[in-house]
Amino acid sequence: MDTGNDQGRLMGHGDEAGRAVAATGLWIALIAGIALVLIGVFGMVADMKPAVWVAAVGVIISIGVAVAIRSRNK
Repeated sequence: MDTGNDQGRLMGHGDEAGRAVAATGLWIALIAGIALVLIGVFGMVADMKPAVWVAAVGVIISIGVAVAIRSRNK
């Protein structure tokens, strides 16, 4: 029996553990994106020119992860 490819049916759990890990990773990525935005904003206040790029990357990551969280299959 191929227990590595049974998607958790062997123990009757489905793929709940995999979904939980994926959801946790998405939430961590969202928090990291928001942190980049905050770091970028504080950098812009301190008049650091690369901070604009840090904030822009944080916004892009946050939007992408938010869309991924929203469109996940339940």
